[in-house]
Amino acid sequence: MPGPDLHVHSTASDGALTPSALVTLAERLGLPAIALTDHDTVAGTGEALQAAASSPVTVIAGVELSAGLGSRSVHILGYHIDHTDPALLSRLAELREVRLERARRIVETLADGGITIAFDDVMDLADGGAIGRAHIAQLLVAAGHAESVPHAFAKLLGSSAPYYVPKPVASPQKVIGWIEAAGGVAVLAHPALSKADDLVQGLVAAGVVGIEAYHGAHDAETRSRYQRLADAHGLITTGGSDFHGAGHEGGDLGSAEVPPEAVAALAAAKFERHAYR
Repeated sequence: MPGPDLHVHSTASDGALTPSALVTLAERLGLPAIALTDHDTVAGTGEALQAAASSPVTVIAGVELSAGLGSRSVHILGYHIDHTDPALLSRLAELREVRLERARRIVETLADGGITIAFDDVMDLADGGAIGRAHIAQLLVAAGHAESVPHAFAKLLGSSAPYYVPKPVASPQKVIGWIEAAGGVAVLAHPALSKADDLVQGLVAAGVVGIEAYHGAHDAETRSRYQRLADAHGLITTGGSDFHGAGHEGGDLGSAEVPPEAVAALAAAKFERHAYR
């Protein structure tokens, strides 16, 4: 039986499917639960929850936030957040403004290098959602400057590529604090991609309750390594495909083989941290 998928993106950020379409696809695939974890936004959460009301699929309200430690970057997933919390919504609006300005700078930097795409096209592609490098990558592919979105990141937009523009981010402690203030619990996303093994102990001290051991980019050996690391620190083992849509970054929906008990473990962690506040 398929397991849950606890790392999914929609058109509210840089995914290809609407929140309701994600629920429909999850139901067709027989998934028991998904977590909508768009970048810096919860704009799609209400739609996903409404779609799930008439579906056997459970939707967990989530978000994916970037954090930085010096030159290091990690992503933190927030689960069971109150997606209507005014303080969270204000903070997310600020983060989306940062994304907007970064995208503008990337387009300008590309133009300086002779690679021209229109910023208005980036805005149109995002269609009101949180703008990300993936939107720019899609336009670069369409214009023939890259073979695919992953190729666009490797060749042009990634952290070691010539047109990379860094994004100002808060510390993990602040990001985890935002999640907890909105009633949620924090999990370290795709640790192998972030090369974050040595940061786990500090993140646990800051409030992280889980590690995304099961991820679309993690092979069996990597999953086992992070399962052991989670066990060593008393953390929940979670996971998700990082689904953005067919032909986009991340794996297929439901492909990460996430243990079913992760859903109950995250719910228990939320209860433990917030039930008596």
